[in-house]
Amino acid sequence: MVQENVHKHVTAMDMKMTAKIKKTKYGHLHGELSCKFFDEPFLFSNIMNMIEMMEITFDTKGFPERQYLPRAFNGTIERIRKNQIDLPTLVKERSLTHEQTLLDNSANITSGEKQKEKECTFEILVRFRHNAEWQGSVNWLEQGKNLGFSSIVELMKHIDNALME
Repeated sequence: MVQENVHKHVTAMDMKMTAKIKKTKYGHLHGELSCKFFDEPFLFSNIMNMIEMMEITFDTKGFPERQYLPRAFNGTIERIRKNQIDLPTLVKERSLTHEQTLLDNSANITSGEKQKEKECTFEILVRFRHNAEWQGSVNWLEQGKNLGFSSIVELMKHIDNALME
């Protein structure tokens, strides 16, 4: 008998995610996140949505493994433990539609600001999750720069610096 809900062997390279991030003149970040486990890109209207979806993906696939599980009150962690989350379905449920993204952005972004958006593409590889932080590398594809990070804040600084250049 084959168990369907058993984690398959996942490697660090399987978890590489591509983020196309746009930054407006006033610092508003939005874009899309994709990886081999998503049927379609995850559209996000702020960077916290992106980080949360990455974290859920790591938990669902069991790699990189958390050092400890945080307390949660919405049942997501329990569903992950029981392997009851279908990642492509969750991406579809949580992802903004193209129309929602345009509405969210138009509410927050003026037309002049929209014209001054900068877009960069990053490959993000998280190798470890220790002390409630991520450690790994981020590759800025347009410039061919590859930088290491030892925290989510450091990852965000690398992304922000790239978007400011």
